Amino acid sequence: MTGNRPRSVQYAGLTDVGRVRSQNEDSFQIDPDLGLVLVADGMGGHIGGDVASRTAIEAVNDFILEYEPVPDGLDRTETEGSIEIVRTAVHRANQRIVGLNHERGLPDNRGMGTTIVGFWLPSGLSPAIVFHVGDSRLYRLRDGRLDQITHDHSLYQAWVDAGRSGAPPNRNIIMRALGVADDAEADVSVEETRAGDIFLLCSDGLNGMVPDDTIIDILIEPLPLEEACRRLVEEANAHGGRDNVTVALVRFD
Repeated sequence: MTGNRPRSVQYAGLTDVGRVRSQNEDSFQIDPDLGLVLVADGMGGHIGGDVASRTAIEAVNDFILEYEPVPDGLDRTETEGSIEIVRTAVHRANQRIVGLNHERGLPDNRGMGTTIVGFWLPSGLSPAIVFHVGDSRLYRLRDGRLDQITHDHSLYQAWVDAGRSGAPPNRNIIMRALGVADDAEADVSVEETRAGDIFLLCSDGLNGMVPDDTIIDILIEPLPLEEACRRLVEEANAHGGRDNVTVALVRFD
């Protein structure tokens, strides 16, 4: 396994309003120094979906950056400590958006909200902490195979998990998101990283438009990451661009 250990990591990201929407409610952030990548897909339109996505990213980033003293004395370099930090960061982000909704007099499930997906390397090229709430996704390309690492918190995914009995529900109905209830728990996992791996974080404006085979074709090309991001966004728009589209890539060399 020594030969598979990555020696360096690269990052790139891009967001686009798409061809139908008039406003981009997606947000993303890449902090190479922190080893943190975040993508959020806001919901709420004029109520403030863009505000919700930006708020979530700022809150998560701020907590991970400034969590000292570490909660319960956990060490950042320990996996359990890193997982606890992520869970707390997402909880804080949810509280902040819920608070904004309450300030505006908006009841639960009637205000702005957002999904979020994150990828964090807590210490150098360590195993990655992956977390998400909602249906923004994280994929891993390894040895030419694209695997979805996250599991959508959507009514459609629940229908698939239950055996696809009856008529399929709308794919856009989210069962878990930030800002819509007093608590929102993130799914968190630890993912090994290998040399050659590419991790893709995206809003559903990408995976809802572009087939997996096309995504693979773009990611396996020896392109600069910025160019790969641009190609992915172009493909989403070429397939209709019915939603905002955001992509972020992490490549281990």
